[in-house]
Amino acid sequence: MSRVIPAEGLRQRLRSLTSDIQSLRSRIIPDDIPKKWEKFDDVAIIPGKSFRDSYWEEVPSDILWQEVAMAIGVERLYRKGEVGGPKRKPSIEPLIGSSRGSWVVRKENGLRYGYDIMNCMWSAGNVNERKRMSEVSSPGEVVLDLFAGIGYYTLPILKSYPDTSVIACEWNNASIEALRWNLLENGLEGRCRIVEGDCTETVHNLSLEVNRVVLGLLPDSSFAIPTAVGALNPNGGLLHIHALARPGGYDSFSKEIERIIFDCDSGLNINCIDVCKVKSYAPRWDHIVYDVNLAQREDQMVPRS
Repeated sequence: MSRVIPAEGLRQRLRSLTSDIQSLRSRIIPDDIPKKWEKFDDVAIIPGKSFRDSYWEEVPSDILWQEVAMAIGVERLYRKGEVGGPKRKPSIEPLIGSSRGSWVVRKENGLRYGYDIMNCMWSAGNVNERKRMSEVSSPGEVVLDLFAGIGYYTLPILKSYPDTSVIACEWNNASIEALRWNLLENGLEGRCRIVEGDCTETVHNLSLEVNRVVLGLLPDSSFAIPTAVGALNPNGGLLHIHALARPGGYDSFSKEIERIIFDCDSGLNINCIDVCKVKSYAPRWDHIVYDVNLAQREDQMVPRS
């Protein structure tokens, strides 16, 4: 027996449903039935353009969404929107809920991430970067995560070595609640300090000397570079600066990073800047990370006695 692929199974189910509706029998079914979706936990998130045609107004919405959820094999169904605002709050439309509300749990690389899907963002396309953060850190490091969210990079870093610690900064209350849950759920709570509020204001009062700083905010985290540089160990360290850049135009943003760091007048020099592409973000835009290695300038070094 041939196996029906999920997208075709959904389409067949909707054909059967609409064939019973008199007003739709002579109309062609529109091409806005999703061919793919995101599925995890007991949830599916369908693309934002799905079921927008006026055709679907003829189908009672409760019946339509129940049929879609059953075809996909989930209990809860959402339609994707855009992520916007300084707190990166997602615009996502609930279509079918449950007694669990909007709390979901994702499993990735041996970690469990719980969060409120209506108030916290998640990018499945950043999976390799989350894994990379667990591989680039070193034993015993103190890491500063300036835009920690629910722990996207904090959790993999903490999992990498048992003597690594993280200072996680976040100002979205829903993300902070999720971060606390995730640290406890993964047995990592003892090595993470959560700092609530705007990191560009709070970090200056902490007198930190960290080895590594993650600046994981899009579309541009360069405004927080002075905060990151000021928190580094006097001997230097590493910055992971997330940004959007044009394909083939990565060097221009590297120059801007160099300028900002030079203006910090921190006594640190840039040893090198490596660029890592995370994913294609939008037409003619890439999500990239600049790995910036900083070291103490020779004229700032204290001679050994």
